[in-house]
Amino acid sequence: MKAIYLKEMRSYFHSLAAYIYFALFIAATGVYFSVICMSYGYTDYAQYVFSNSTILYIVIVPILTMRLFAEEKKQRTDQLLYTSPIRSGSIVFGKYLASVTLLAISMLVSIIEAGVLSMFGNVNWKTVLTGCLGYFLLGACLMAVGMFVSSLTDNQMIAAALSFAVVLFCMLLPNISNVVPGRARYTYIVCVLAVILIAWFFYDETKNVKITAGVGVAGIAIIAILSKVKPALFDNGLSKIIDWFSVLDRFNDFCSGILNASSIIYYVSFIAVFLFLTMQGIEKRRWN
Repeated sequence: MKAIYLKEMRSYFHSLAAYIYFALFIAATGVYFSVICMSYGYTDYAQYVFSNSTILYIVIVPILTMRLFAEEKKQRTDQLLYTSPIRSGSIVFGKYLASVTLLAISMLVSIIEAGVLSMFGNVNWKTVLTGCLGYFLLGACLMAVGMFVSSLTDNQMIAAALSFAVVLFCMLLPNISNVVPGRARYTYIVCVLAVILIAWFFYDETKNVKITAGVGVAGIAIIAILSKVKPALFDNGLSKIIDWFSVLDRFNDFCSGILNASSIIYYVSFIAVFLFLTMQGIEKRRWN
């Protein structure tokens, strides 16, 4: 894993990716810092800088993740990785840690800006530190998604476009939650479709009809039982599902100085799921 990590770090700094990322991050946070915090005298750094800078991930994530696997496929160097004794998990973690390392370095810039702001007013360091943690975890989640997208194609531009679309969708989830229909039947339909997709995933991975059928029947049975025992769960169910999956809503607690253990667990679980999906894709190509 160390070799993969160092290789990716060198690749970032030998190309323009790292420099473009740092330039965009410093420019975006610097504008909010200088215009809102310094000019108007607002000392709530997390609320005014971190909250407004989340939109930057729409551009940052494609820049840092589009080449992670897509470039390997295009140059055929992925064959060396798949035939080497390195485990798939080490490959994925090495590449992923390289991308989040850049994100962690940029957090130091925010700490420095908050330190400068503290010279001119009272800065609530609790919200600054929790905001840094939340901003980092939010970015780490989106990086995991971007890396998974990159593993699906051999074209960097396609990977960048798909990552852009997925991150934009994640950012718009809170707004989508307000416009989806609230009737229970729509929730049932979405849940059934989700069970079908999960069953298809199991079939694609195992090619076992019995396991696929078992997963599908179990999923439908759970939905039927819940609809009888707790029918209220399905009222405005789509909004509840979207709110639960929204990575942005949980970030707001961090900017308010609230260190919520459930939010941290959610972010870590979100990252783990997409890293697992990436590893599964690599394992499948390795054995094929």
